[in-house]
Amino acid sequence: MDINQSTNDAQAQIIDNLLAQASIGDPTDYPHVTDLREHVLLVHGDLGTGERLFAVKQSRSIEDKEMRQLQPVIFVMGLFHLLMACAEAIWRMYIEPKEVRTDGEPNSMYNHACGVRPGDSGRIGSKPSFQMMHEIIHQSAYARMLDCWRVKVKTRLRLTTLEAFAESKPTWDQIVELSLVLAQTYVDHEHTDDQEFRNNSLILGRLIQYVELAHAMKHGDIGRVEATFLHWVFVFKSVGKHKYATHLIKVMNDLRYVYPERLKRAIRLNWLCNPTGTVDGFRAIDWLVELLNLFTKVIYGSSGSSCTFDLILKQSPLISIFRRIMTIVQDNFHLLHRSVRHAPADLTKTLQFLRERLEHHRAYEQVPGRTAYQLKDHFREGMWVLQMEKTRIDQDEASETVVAGIEIEDLEV
Repeated sequence: MDINQSTNDAQAQIIDNLLAQASIGDPTDYPHVTDLREHVLLVHGDLGTGERLFAVKQSRSIEDKEMRQLQPVIFVMGLFHLLMACAEAIWRMYIEPKEVRTDGEPNSMYNHACGVRPGDSGRIGSKPSFQMMHEIIHQSAYARMLDCWRVKVKTRLRLTTLEAFAESKPTWDQIVELSLVLAQTYVDHEHTDDQEFRNNSLILGRLIQYVELAHAMKHGDIGRVEATFLHWVFVFKSVGKHKYATHLIKVMNDLRYVYPERLKRAIRLNWLCNPTGTVDGFRAIDWLVELLNLFTKVIYGSSGSSCTFDLILKQSPLISIFRRIMTIVQDNFHLLHRSVRHAPADLTKTLQFLRERLEHHRAYEQVPGRTAYQLKDHFREGMWVLQMEKTRIDQDEASETVVAGIEIEDLEV
């Protein structure tokens, strides 16, 4: 279909076109279509798609039939775009402020990221890609968690290193007990007379929630995914991403109080998919849509003057066939390194570098009276903003994601 989806009217045309192609709708309008009036149609997409779809349904509310009102069409917020919004929120909190980029803040995320990626310091501070931020967040979170374990093992068990703790072969119950103590001791400590420790505990509190969201999505645990929503509502309100905060509240309210049980179950079971069938191979539906767009428009869409809409339209139904043929040819000719998917990165040296810096500067050891630039407590500030202030959402609100356009490396997350 040759329709630009940037307007509300075009969004309605796309829905009508898809229903016509699938031969579903209202038999009283089109006698030979399958009746959709007693069913729902889940539409996944980014927040812009959702806003246009809500506007279309509102403008069509005066129609006298359910299908004309698009009542069966239910928008489901894309979790891949939500993850990108969370990455940008962390960038706004702990990398964008110029105050955290000084040499006087050795434990800041920006200084850690530049230490690991010395050639990308300008890009990190201005406009990093989602993939870059995703890796920086995970590396920083892992190193900080390991340093917390080191400090607690040293003070509680009198073991000087984590290697010594591993050699002691702790039981699972001991690990769980220590984990609870670590969360209570090192995460989200707003009130302490050590400002450096306070800053690091706030950073760890935000990073852990991102790692939790990404891990739950990869393993298909939709309950854990939903459990992180309220945290990100407060963070989004604090950093100015009011649209995402508002829509997350709507999603939580709909899934808890509005939708019937069968619809709740349908949404939760179809929020993620698993194209590879592996344990950690779950991906958001909007991720799959973006991947197919990449194949259709970039990889198999030709280039230059030959890249026309007619060619893309003609080849789009054949994308899966093209991919199978390429795989067969590569297998027959024994072509190695045919995939853009890389092996898991070896983070041993990266984590060792970050752990040494954290240990050297005593990031997670309380030193009474130590001073540092005081970071905002975005979690509690967002909670206050949500309850006490009226926020205006501008039409030209800042970009929803870190990246201006999704690249192939972003789809490897």
